[in-house]
Amino acid sequence: MEIAEEELENSRMLTDSLTHNIMEQKQVFEVDRANEKRILQQISDRRNSRQQEELESIRSTMDEDKKKMNQCCQERGASNWLTSLPIADLGFALSKQEFRDAIAIRFNLHLYGLPDRCACGDVFNINHSMQCKRQGYVTLRHNEIRDATVEMLKEVCSDVTSEPSLIPLTGENFTLRSANTSDEAKLDISARSFWIRGQRAFFDVRVFYPLAHSYRNQELHAIHRSHELEKRRQYNQRVIQVEHGSFTPLVFTSLGGIDSNSECAKFYDRLAELLAAKRGDPKSIVSTWIRCRLSFSLLRSSLICLRGSRTRPFDPERVADTAIDVALENAQLQS
Repeated sequence: MEIAEEELENSRMLTDSLTHNIMEQKQVFEVDRANEKRILQQISDRRNSRQQEELESIRSTMDEDKKKMNQCCQERGASNWLTSLPIADLGFALSKQEFRDAIAIRFNLHLYGLPDRCACGDVFNINHSMQCKRQGYVTLRHNEIRDATVEMLKEVCSDVTSEPSLIPLTGENFTLRSANTSDEAKLDISARSFWIRGQRAFFDVRVFYPLAHSYRNQELHAIHRSHELEKRRQYNQRVIQVEHGSFTPLVFTSLGGIDSNSECAKFYDRLAELLAAKRGDPKSIVSTWIRCRLSFSLLRSSLICLRGSRTRPFDPERVADTAIDVALENAQLQS
């Protein structure tokens, strides 16, 4: 009702040439495609402007935590679990409890049925559950993404390894004091011929909780960037000089988001390109499927942090056995 008059005017503008043709009883309709394209752009700009004004109006009523959560929900991939049909065979289904918990996490709402105290002794709530390292649940977020990425890489790259050990150092010196020089150093993933043919590429995954107290006064993009830089300071020089490879940090929020300008976004864009070329599917379809799979992986691991479920997690079918175009059509996802 609020936008009815505006949309009526949009419709009149867009169909004006058609109306003109009908009123003049022309046998062949004449349509100015350039003018039609210009009108469509004007309509889109006005809609975007109105929606941005509404968003800013709503954000002005939010506290800082809700503003940060709103930013997280707008990140690439953070909402894919909401736009997919709940098909269990594809791994896109949540139980009633999981769905309610996921909504509560997304909107930072109070959840019932949680213990008053954590096993570590602190007050237990959503924020604490996403940061407490007791029982290793937080580590599962990292492992879920690592394992899913390894499986996808195996289809398009050779020599794919999970947790590859780095070559021990024999006196090499690095300019950065924060560089990891341990003989036991490992990264999360390595694959050959990903960026450059024949070259070995290394990747390291990090998943952070954006509402942690230490991030309260930082912009979301800046947090992503700081984690990327930290990983690069630790491993980039060593990988280039000793391993003669490339290094890419893969940074996510625990809510499933990827910063659009991050190295992580570039990595999965390249992965989608390789998968699409091998399968003969449109890249947009493969990109949507990858984002959805990552979104559910992060969501499930976050829910385990919250409830500490000991049940066997969903075991999705292997990438090689998945018909991506059929999966997206069944889940009614829009690329």
